[in-house]
Amino acid sequence: MQTVKFPFAESVKFAWQKTKENFWNLIAVTVIVMVVNGVFNSLERHAAGALPLVYLIIWICSWLVSLLMALGVIKISLKVYAGERFEISDIFTNTKKFLDYLLASILYFVAVVLGLILLIVPGIIIAIRMGFYSYLIVDKEMGPVDALKESMNLTKGSSWNIFFFWFLLLGIVLLGLLALIVGIVVAVPVTWIAYAFVYKFLEEKRSVVAG
Repeated sequence: MQTVKFPFAESVKFAWQKTKENFWNLIAVTVIVMVVNGVFNSLERHAAGALPLVYLIIWICSWLVSLLMALGVIKISLKVYAGERFEISDIFTNTKKFLDYLLASILYFVAVVLGLILLIVPGIIIAIRMGFYSYLIVDKEMGPVDALKESMNLTKGSSWNIFFFWFLLLGIVLLGLLALIVGIVVAVPVTWIAYAFVYKFLEEKRSVVAG
């Protein structure tokens, strides 16, 4: 299979345009995600000195809510990519595939950790190759194992491009941080949509090559 090259500039331009078109709703989604995560982080810090069971319960709740919001963000990003209307409540209503996403996330984490133990590089490669499993669960309604396998197929020949794309997204977030709060709430949705753009780009390219 031929190597798929990423449209780095196109993904960011597309994401910026879509962010402007859905500006206030995306800002609202970003703020809600940041506030909810911030509240749970604060609860975790305050519970650090409490009973271990209390801390564990808060940590598990925080993790589960973060997973649910991640599903919602992916759903919203794919809708924005397709030019479809989305609701702010979509952050918390994408519960249909939550269990699949939870199991896939655990499998992904274990695979990456085992890879990191094997001289680090394999872990990075696994993280890159399996990184679109969540989009496949939301977009294609795949099960955990199938989503991880399909992500491996989707990213074949594109590992370096994805690796550098991660740094591009990191750069966007850092630029947002330099502009303080206003910048970060704009930078974050841009990275969400750019990532959805790359997912769809890889999917289309794979279909062309396979066909």
